[in-house]
Amino acid sequence: MTQKFTSLIEFLDQFKDDEDCREYLKQLRWKGVPECPHCKSTKIYEYQSRPVYKCVECKRQFRVTTGTIFESSNLPIRKWFLAMYLLSSNKKGISSLQLARELKITQKSAWYLAHKIREMLNNKAVLKKLRGVVEVDETYVGGKRRGSKRGRGAEHKTPVFGMLERNGTLRIMPVGKVNGKTLKGLICGNVVRGSTIMSDEFRAYNGLNKFYIHKVVQHGIKEYVNGDAHVNSLEGAWSLLKRSIRGIYHRPSRKYLDNYCGEFEFKYNTRKKCIEVRFTELLKCSKIRVKNIDITGYFPDT
Repeated sequence: MTQKFTSLIEFLDQFKDDEDCREYLKQLRWKGVPECPHCKSTKIYEYQSRPVYKCVECKRQFRVTTGTIFESSNLPIRKWFLAMYLLSSNKKGISSLQLARELKITQKSAWYLAHKIREMLNNKAVLKKLRGVVEVDETYVGGKRRGSKRGRGAEHKTPVFGMLERNGTLRIMPVGKVNGKTLKGLICGNVVRGSTIMSDEFRAYNGLNKFYIHKVVQHGIKEYVNGDAHVNSLEGAWSLLKRSIRGIYHRPSRKYLDNYCGEFEFKYNTRKKCIEVRFTELLKCSKIRVKNIDITGYFPDT
């Protein structure tokens, strides 16, 4: 189920108020038939005076936002929807300052709002394993000092590891150490055994041929393609990631880099889909509660 819109004006016409947003979420979440989030019963009645439901079975009250990222938020749900639209439709991302201006909220609120959405996107608990031909590579992002080392072992930067199905799904994440134990552990945990792994000659990948078909390109001797072996697709994704970080987010800290990677991963994997489908897929990820303490590790001053 998707609404038809191809621009911000059409999006705002579709979602004129909070009631439009709640109705859309109701259809998306329950297909129009409310279900108790506490006991899963469909014996529900709705209060006429407010958007609240009560379960006949367990007697508990709930809203369409219960158990979602919108639960207990002081922001109107329409502003949440608009924030999700802006984050998913801006190719390089959107800064908290720009988001605050668009939503007419404080920069602090916009920062928390954007990071809650990124945290939601970064929930990788139920992702399917990659298969087929999978490119693997690492890059380094973050702070840069003039004259500092580039590439592997770069100081003041955070290593990010990536796996990309050829013509398929991208999966990236920051890593603490760039060694065989870490990288091969991530590959084995995310790629179906028997698949074909494409990598460069980095020694951390030695031994992958025990579980995979392993093809290598020798970057050290300027070899970037060897038959069908290359990691050019993944290096193209790295270029897009770095452009986004340099142009919008400006040296994000290691603490939040995982969430920025989650946002980029979602955009890359939905890049060929139209904006209304991308927005709906983002909204489907909202079935998870994210609190301020999940973002900062402490309760902020209010």
